[in-house]
Amino acid sequence: MPSLDIPAPPPVSGTPLPESLPAEIAVRLEADIVMLRLPPGQWLREEEVSSRFGVSRSPVREAMRLLEADGLLKRHPRRGSQVTPLSLKHLDAVQACRAPLEGLAAAGTARHAEREVIASLEMAVEAMAAAQAASHPEAAFHANVRVTGILHAECGNPVLARLLSSLDKQAMRYRYLSYQRLPSVVLQSVKANHALLVAIRSRDETLARSLTEELIQANWLALQQLFAAP
Repeated sequence: MPSLDIPAPPPVSGTPLPESLPAEIAVRLEADIVMLRLPPGQWLREEEVSSRFGVSRSPVREAMRLLEADGLLKRHPRRGSQVTPLSLKHLDAVQACRAPLEGLAAAGTARHAEREVIASLEMAVEAMAAAQAASHPEAAFHANVRVTGILHAECGNPVLARLLSSLDKQAMRYRYLSYQRLPSVVLQSVKANHALLVAIRSRDETLARSLTEELIQANWLALQQLFAAP
């Protein structure tokens, strides 16, 4: 199977690129959608995407099906596919699910984390803090994605990890938007993640869970206010 001969943005999930061509195209497009280079409402047509990546329309069609299944694209017969909108209603639905699940993942990580995992979390949190101090929200976002990726992978519950992986597809654009538009959210996230590290080091599951849920609730409120602003 051929691979794409173009520079790739970092996968927002933090996972390696897939081997299949449709999945690889989907990863590239997902990164563009999450980071709003393909904004909500943007039309994507198979022939344009095929030309961009230098491939036939067949793998592009399958890639778009994958993104549609993830809720990032909506297919319109004979018109193409459109990036799905961001909305207050959708934000509320996503965050209502995400807060308790992320809390469970943080608690599970506090229960199971070994020294190497904690060291990886420390590196990601420090990268996030450095990016925030340098006023680099995109780098802070990617570091925060690494933090949550570690929490999901190390929570000790593969069913929970799969649920969060699926939910992440819906949540990432809101997370990126908050980092780009709300500097206070980035600073608050850095402080909360430092506190979370302390909780995980001490294996305090209850504190790890509450810190995570409180952070998501605060981010949720900030985004609600952003959407409500004229």
